Amino acid sequence: MKTPKSGNRRLSQTSRPAKNLEVPAFTLIELLVVIAIIAILASMLLPALTKAKLKSEQAYCLNNQKQIGLAVALYAQDNNQRFPLCQNWGRAWGTDHALRTDSMWMPELLERYLGKNKAKPTNYTAKVIDTPQRGTFTCPTGVRTKDPAAGMMQNLVRDNDHVTYVWNHIYLSRDGSTYVTERPVSGRKDNQVASPSRAVLLWEMPYWTPSKSAHRDALNLVYADTHAALEKRNPKEFDWWAYHSRRGWDDNFPTGITQ
Repeated sequence: MKTPKSGNRRLSQTSRPAKNLEVPAFTLIELLVVIAIIAILASMLLPALTKAKLKSEQAYCLNNQKQIGLAVALYAQDNNQRFPLCQNWGRAWGTDHALRTDSMWMPELLERYLGKNKAKPTNYTAKVIDTPQRGTFTCPTGVRTKDPAAGMMQNLVRDNDHVTYVWNHIYLSRDGSTYVTERPVSGRKDNQVASPSRAVLLWEMPYWTPSKSAHRDALNLVYADTHAALEKRNPKEFDWWAYHSRRGWDDNFPTGITQ
């Protein structure tokens, strides 16, 4: 029996090519509904993402201070058990209450242990200052935080070589009326501290208005025993340093409204 030629085959009804189906397009209302849903979801997610970012930067800053604390401990071992003899609180303070004539502040004295300050500006007169790169001496949150009560903040950070951490060079007397110049922190023996776990070596900018602190209502601190920790601010205390700079250095008197 002969096999029929393929040309004689008739296409069945089901094998015929189907006509192109027309896909209906989105209407304007449907498109607007989709956009509205996306906007609502974004508004719900963005605060959580922002909070997560701030927490990450807070941890980054705390890690910076842990490294600085370790470097201070190594410095003391190499320098007759003394804290770094800084010129004063930082470069932005110029020669105010200076204990040395050369330009040696905390980053310069700890460079051997932590490396150079890579965020140091090359131009101090530029009107527009870019946010510096991350580094051991710069808190990524604090460097961009603004405090209306401290209008000099941007220039202060720039003039401080973008170092957002303040060395507790000389603290205030118990009544806050004067500086305790005869017992500075800079160059002090590390065993001449009444309460090493409470006395603060280093805090961060901005530290004036409590709600405008580097980490919302808290600051990262390095203590005289060289550990680092986050401390909540008291909303009634304007200028953290004025309340807490002397605590634990000469006695156990609890300074600050917090106490």
